[in-house]
Amino acid sequence: MTSQSTNIETLLRRLTRESTCYYIEQQEIATRSQINGHILYSRYKKFDGTISVTLIKQHISKEINLAIPLNENDYLFEYSGEHILAFTTLLFHIAKEFSIKTLLITNYSFSRISIYLSTNEYNRNTIRDFIEKVSRVLKEKLPNEWQLLPKKNIPEIGNLLLLPREIIPFNTI
Repeated sequence: MTSQSTNIETLLRRLTRESTCYYIEQQEIATRSQINGHILYSRYKKFDGTISVTLIKQHISKEINLAIPLNENDYLFEYSGEHILAFTTLLFHIAKEFSIKTLLITNYSFSRISIYLSTNEYNRNTIRDFIEKVSRVLKEKLPNEWQLLPKKNIPEIGNLLLLPREIIPFNTI
């Protein structure tokens, strides 16, 4: 039997293998970006290079918080609100319709959830149709409480995947 730690280490290595940079959360504001006259502040500092096994272990043990930029072929569904279970159920139900089995809950709390989708193993048309249906259904049911990343009109710092610390099955939330 494999431990949860080994499974999460394997997952994190897979998620970060193509990244050429990573971000580590700092105590104070580390990044300042400007977009359309607005200034965005972040506590995540960018580092060039790949994520080492040591950094992954530090992340899992909560010594640091790691993030990577979202790849243009990947999506992150984020929801903030009172209906997390409805949001997650809708998303997983629609994914099942399209035979998408790789949705990954990266983090959740009582009022927020992030669900990651790597599209590498799916047909572009399938992903396009899936995203269109999800957008249509969520705009109807939960119009103001969710967003889909990456967004092309914001800087990289706004399109980060905060790496999970555990594998979270849908039936545990």
